[in-house]
Amino acid sequence: MNKNIITLLLVGLSVLLASCEEDFMETKSTQDVEPSQVFETTKGAMMAVNGLHKLMNQSSLTSYISYAEGGFETFMIWMDMLGEDLVFTEANAQYQTAARWELHRTIGSNTAYDHVAYHYRLFYNFIANANQIIDNTDNAEGSQSEKDYIKGQAYAYRAFAYYHLVQAWGERYKAEGNNTQLGVILRTTNSTENLPRSTVEEVYTQINSDLDEAVRLLAPLNVKRENKSHIDIHVARGLKARVLLTQGKWREAAELAQLVTDNAGAKLQDDTYTTLANRMSDQTNTEWLWGKKSQEDQAGYLSDFHSFMSNMNVSYNRNTPRAIYNLLYNRITDTDVRKKVWFPNAQDPDFEPHPVVPTSGRIRNYMANKFVLANETAKCGDVPYMRLPEMILIAAEGYARAGRFQEAAQALYPLAHHRDPAYQLSAKTGNELIDEIMFQRRVELWGEGFRWLDLKRLNLPLDRGPATREALGYSNAPWNSNTQMPVNVDPEASNYNMYGTHPMGEENRYKAAGIKEWQWLFPNIETDVNPLCEQNPI
Repeated sequence: MNKNIITLLLVGLSVLLASCEEDFMETKSTQDVEPSQVFETTKGAMMAVNGLHKLMNQSSLTSYISYAEGGFETFMIWMDMLGEDLVFTEANAQYQTAARWELHRTIGSNTAYDHVAYHYRLFYNFIANANQIIDNTDNAEGSQSEKDYIKGQAYAYRAFAYYHLVQAWGERYKAEGNNTQLGVILRTTNSTENLPRSTVEEVYTQINSDLDEAVRLLAPLNVKRENKSHIDIHVARGLKARVLLTQGKWREAAELAQLVTDNAGAKLQDDTYTTLANRMSDQTNTEWLWGKKSQEDQAGYLSDFHSFMSNMNVSYNRNTPRAIYNLLYNRITDTDVRKKVWFPNAQDPDFEPHPVVPTSGRIRNYMANKFVLANETAKCGDVPYMRLPEMILIAAEGYARAGRFQEAAQALYPLAHHRDPAYQLSAKTGNELIDEIMFQRRVELWGEGFRWLDLKRLNLPLDRGPATREALGYSNAPWNSNTQMPVNVDPEASNYNMYGTHPMGEENRYKAAGIKEWQWLFPNIETDVNPLCEQNPI
């Protein structure tokens, strides 16, 4: 990796710091503190950990602030834009090329506008700062429990960064083994030497080693988190469960997710899907295990998650509402409370309920209010990174794919019944039960950054549904009215490309599993200075 990038990452350690709680976690902003001074005490080292928290929603790593560069939160949006369940409703500058499968396959000549370079740099920023914390905290003045809490979070963040790097830039992990395909460059120290890409197996070995160390350090501690932006033992185990699921280690993933479900103290909350209750944008929700706690000084950036996902005051959502894939929505039962946050009849002025939209905002059928902000003028809210329902779904999927169908049905039931009181304990087995679980996963985790990763880990194609059958007389007219419902709609067609100017193009309706486009291209900031980094097939 470029020596200049390493320098930037280390400087970032002293500027990406936030305040924290009492005792060693009671800190002030330390923008004027040199990195060498940060690790004199555990109080300073804790500020460095807060820098890692800040990277989850850092607006930019350069002086240029792009609207699609808002830390890990914008990567979450990419992960759904590349899939089929989050539908783009209008031609718009932001995320349109991501939905077209162009952006992650484009090497930008101007790195200030290169979103692939931004996210690549972002994850290595996590890694470089975590390396600093891991290497320096033992010599800091403070108690051993404080050091363990600091290092445990750093190990978890390093694993978190490599987990997303290898999924985006590497080929998928094959559960059957022989994962000698190229992954990403492993750097467990902040050296500036050129290194080749490690294999996918080597990267996952490092990820699991880091998470095991995070669990070992965090498990004995009884540290009260200031808020849910911090990583505790349950979050570390939840990350490990995600990794095991991606590797196809079904039973191990299920058992670890069940351990989190049983011990984290999180509870399903009755008003999570009440549209105006703000419950998907507030980390006090008892379902949340890990998430961003918004601060007043974070509001106002068009790079914030809610600027693109909340359908509220910010222009990009006002002009381009996000919608759910209609063929997925149509499978949701009428007794399911989750059905209330999408509006298939939004363009019908006589249909109740209506979606929440800002003044002069566009209205589109199937638009979403999942991440609505109760304050219409707000531009920033809390963002979920891990919730209890995900752990329930990992347990259910893991047990089902391991052939333990009764345990899978029992694991799924609390969530499915809570969301739909009419839901009965499933008696399905095999692929039918797996399909039911994956349906629940798609509905529950819609918009939270999982869909493309699920398609890739399972080696499934991207299928955005059938086009309108115009030969049978159905209309393919765009759904572009705020007050008039489309007519003569094909009941079997998807709502992909049915809005605005058909912005995504028919060529992007289907992507076969395993083709080269499932791998992101490495940016010039790596390949131009590191001849050992082999580029993915172009």
